[in-house]
Amino acid sequence: MIKILHLSDIHLGSGFSHGKINPETGINTRLEDFVNTLSICIDRAIAEPVDLVLFGGDAFPDATPPPYVHEAFASQFRRLADAEIPAVLLVGNHDQHSQGNGGASLSIYRTLVVPGFIVGDTIKTNRISTRNGDIQVITLPWLNRSTLLTRPETEGLGLAEVNELLIKRLQPVLEAEVRRLDRNIPTILLAHLMADRANLGAEKFLAVGKGFTIPVSMLIRPEFDYVALGHVHKHQNLNPTNDPPIIYPGSIERVDFSEEKEDKGYILLEVAPGKVDWEFCPIPARPFLTIEVDVSQEEDPLEAVLQAIAKQEIEEKVVRFIYKLRSEQLDLINTSAIDRALQKAHTYSIRPELISQLARPRLPELGVGNTLDPIEALTTYLNNREDLQDIKKDLLGAAKSLMNS
Repeated sequence: MIKILHLSDIHLGSGFSHGKINPETGINTRLEDFVNTLSICIDRAIAEPVDLVLFGGDAFPDATPPPYVHEAFASQFRRLADAEIPAVLLVGNHDQHSQGNGGASLSIYRTLVVPGFIVGDTIKTNRISTRNGDIQVITLPWLNRSTLLTRPETEGLGLAEVNELLIKRLQPVLEAEVRRLDRNIPTILLAHLMADRANLGAEKFLAVGKGFTIPVSMLIRPEFDYVALGHVHKHQNLNPTNDPPIIYPGSIERVDFSEEKEDKGYILLEVAPGKVDWEFCPIPARPFLTIEVDVSQEEDPLEAVLQAIAKQEIEEKVVRFIYKLRSEQLDLINTSAIDRALQKAHTYSIRPELISQLARPRLPELGVGNTLDPIEALTTYLNNREDLQDIKKDLLGAAKSLMNS
């Protein structure tokens, strides 16, 4: 059996807005958090020791991280080279330039010829020799339209049509790699992609209009013993039958509040031809906490706010505090008192929301052939602005006059 550690979506250098400067190191504490969780993964790989490390892509937030962030990443992965543990570094969407011309942030490891390191920026089958035998890893990096299609081919096509055309182009390319496989040794597909069954995490907004969605049916093949995925930040197995397991390990550290309730970690697996055992290994990532309270009906809104904070364990957490109130209660809130109550948090943000704004009814939705009368829209707006009621008639009159002219 070959032992492997599979991790993905490190995003080293993300989330600085949720951190603060460590006075002892001069480094943002969120960078320290990300380096710490990465070091936990590398520690485990060396302690086992594993035979191979698979990284599923997105090392940094973009293709050109600052040198000190690049150095932090390199210092951790260099430990694998020193321990003579091979690694495959797959190129994700954040590792590429916006034009998709290569994985600039990771290609340096191929240029420097780091021992045992493979940079997966093309669709290719890599045969790797490990302490416990050979293994095949097919790399499938993040694919942009320009990778498989020319501009004239996509001109005038909608997103769904482009997606269908991309899949048709990918299928024979992937099939060609599968046909060259040695069936006597284990095979892993390492891919950075959006699968159609994925329960999306933080990447759900980032994926809109970028890349394309691949059906899970393309990944369920008898030739694959394990499918190691990257891109989606929420850990999940897309194939409950485990034949083969199709696994997103998720990101190793919380990037923002969309990942507040998600467990973070990596996958440890053992694989042989036709057999695989895997487990998700949690990491103690920095906890995020949202505290939300409605004090709009309270006689003493400040006291209600402070009680809501006091009920929560906030120490060393990244806290987002949201409180809802009426506009006339604003003068009753002492923001300094709220600041003092949140001091034990690692970092915090405070966001008041006015009930009058939250309760504003939506404007009528427009359908094909429908239009919204400007006066009707203005009337709906003014009806929900208490501070403009005294001049509502004058505003509507002026608007009608402008429309008539």
